[in-house]
Amino acid sequence: MKSLHLALAAAGVALAVSACSQERKAEADTGTATATVTTEAPASKVPDAQLQSQAQQAATAASTPVDGSGPVTTTTATPPPAAPEKK
Repeated sequence: MKSLHLALAAAGVALAVSACSQERKAEADTGTATATVTTEAPASKVPDAQLQSQAQQAATAASTPVDGSGPVTTTTATPPPAAPEKK
């Protein structure tokens, strides 16, 4: 019986916490993919523009073909200069 009371208490606490949740979300649609990004962080920490940007990036990444036929942006590191020869 104690475990039932603990389970009910835990469920009540979880419900109370989720009821005061300030979840915010942003959605983006690229035509081939849709992404939804959510956060509970306040707007002072994660501005709406950043949230929307993340949704757009996620939708773009999801719509890029995995077979390599889509546009790819990569950066190639330049090798370090050769060390002078020791004599």
